Amino acid sequence: MPRDATDTRERLLRSAEYLFARTGIDTPIREIHKHAGQRNASAIQYHFGSKQELLNAVIARGKRPDAEAAAIRADLRARRADPRCLVEAIVRRMAEYLQSDQKRDFVRIAFQLLMRSRLRSTLEQEVEQPDLITFETEIRIIRGAVPHLPRRVINERALAGLTFVAMEIAERARMIDDQPDEPVLDDEEFINNLVDMTTAMLTAPAVLPQTVA
Repeated sequence: MPRDATDTRERLLRSAEYLFARTGIDTPIREIHKHAGQRNASAIQYHFGSKQELLNAVIARGKRPDAEAAAIRADLRARRADPRCLVEAIVRRMAEYLQSDQKRDFVRIAFQLLMRSRLRSTLEQEVEQPDLITFETEIRIIRGAVPHLPRRVINERALAGLTFVAMEIAERARMIDDQPDEPVLDDEEFINNLVDMTTAMLTAPAVLPQTVA
């Protein structure tokens, strides 16, 4: 691909990341073109094929490589005996997305996609692989702490835990970029507090409905 075309593709991709994070993944194509400085109304179609393919390219760019995902799985398996340690590993990895503008945009987009997938009840098909690793790990934490829960309740609690962590990280990203003077907690306080809250959520005792004699 010629350099000019590569540069244009990158501008479109970066503009999409920026706008999807701030105004939602339903941002009109014309707004992406405008932000990228493109007068050609067919630029996205030329470089990506469609807006959906542009979104797919954004997701692919933020996704962890397969080798890294495998290493994460191995690390989480090694922490199974300690629920809080497991949750901390999950939270710290997600907090890594706060380290740069592009990564913060990605985590804000990922939260939107997670909420959409939850509304459609198609988590296994919609959420990117790193989040599925988290989801599977949270199920193991819940089973260890509250083994008598029905599978459907375990799934709902794991999804609530995943949603909560993603929401907090995405909101932290928004505050860093849009309200830099706003965060009350420093980075370590934020992470430790999020770990404590999420661990409590996942491992909270459950009261089973009483059967009528």
